Amino acid sequence: MLCHDQNLDRRVVAQAVSLITRGHAVRLLALSHDGDTHHEQTPEGIALSRIGLNFIIPENLTYTGYMKRQYSFNDVLNWGANRYPNGQGMFQRLFNYASRLNWALYKALLLMRYRNREMHDPLPFRHAFVRHGQEFPSDLVQVHDLPALEAGAELAAAWGVPLVYDAHELYPEQKSFSAVQRRICSKAEAEHIKKADLVFAVNESIGDEMARRYQIAKPVTLLNAIDPLPDFDPAARYDLLREKLSLPAERRILLFQGGFAPHRNLETLIQAMAHVKTNDVDLVMMGFGAFGDLLKAKASHLKLLGKRIHFLPAVPQSELLQHSASADIGIIPYPHVDLNSYYCTPNKLFEFIQAGLPILANDSPELNRFVRANGFGHSATMANAKQIARAIDMAFAVGDFPNWRGTIEQRRSEFAWSAQDVIFWDAMQKLLEKLQRV
Repeated sequence: MLCHDQNLDRRVVAQAVSLITRGHAVRLLALSHDGDTHHEQTPEGIALSRIGLNFIIPENLTYTGYMKRQYSFNDVLNWGANRYPNGQGMFQRLFNYASRLNWALYKALLLMRYRNREMHDPLPFRHAFVRHGQEFPSDLVQVHDLPALEAGAELAAAWGVPLVYDAHELYPEQKSFSAVQRRICSKAEAEHIKKADLVFAVNESIGDEMARRYQIAKPVTLLNAIDPLPDFDPAARYDLLREKLSLPAERRILLFQGGFAPHRNLETLIQAMAHVKTNDVDLVMMGFGAFGDLLKAKASHLKLLGKRIHFLPAVPQSELLQHSASADIGIIPYPHVDLNSYYCTPNKLFEFIQAGLPILANDSPELNRFVRANGFGHSATMANAKQIARAIDMAFAVGDFPNWRGTIEQRRSEFAWSAQDVIFWDAMQKLLEKLQRV
């Protein structure tokens, strides 16, 4: 398995465990947190190789030109220092000055190439994954997300084995990419996805879009579901959020949980609480990320921090469902800033379902499919603060909490990983059986 993340996605781990429990060995290549490569065994039995960041060498012409100039400067330095030993200090100063100019030129050329100040080469990992992957010949190569797809296709072709591609999202459609970067990613995905023997997608809408866009068979839908840990009791009534915040029992809680980041409608959600008319509702923001400081400042400016808006740090996965179950409604306000957001089925959707928590979601195809169509809560348009406030008031006014909770409790097993594991293994087993016949 190839995965370009540093923090292992639970989807990756769950699939690896699915294979391990059926007698297969899994070698996972991911990224290290430092410059060196490390090898370890995870508690789940995954042989994990973390590729050092020093091995990530972009292959675009802008970078190769930068390195060519740098090597030329180094040659001049060595020539000057050897020929004129007394002038070594001068040559070193000239080298340092030229290097700084070269770096500035490189950054400027990257900006001109990609039209993006925040991100550079969107796919810089081929060399690192191929170099490290060659050490571990395997019977099957599975790639998690686009950045490792080209390397995975190269390794699978070299070994003559099947290639599996798990698309965690519509990678080229990220809001943070410039138009140039989106074209680069789209071209790479279009070229290499056809080499895959099996493709997974995270939901039906993204699978339909990929089939249409790349003229391939519709990918197998594999949800980002989770299994509750054994110490979570679905029948228990948890109240951890009120206990931590010293909120009285009569206050009802609207919960956002997850990463605090731009392009998630979180600033607008904070603003919306100034317009919410339901007096007994508090918003709890439980998560992580530096963007949370801006959200706290906004809540403070509105004079709602510690009154109607509260912040808590993220909790370990082992405690997450108990905290989720302590709320009255969980909110998913993600705006339609790109196709990924429009078609999103984020981790928190399945966390809320397993916690038995009714859901308030933005009006979008997949969230409507899960929340509205299944009777798990309420969905409404959330394009601005007043619309979010109206959605909150409506959700808390309808009085359908017992029905929503009851429906989720009856059907939560359909949306657990144990159900998705059957789908994953059925698809993978067909490839593995084909291998055995060969």
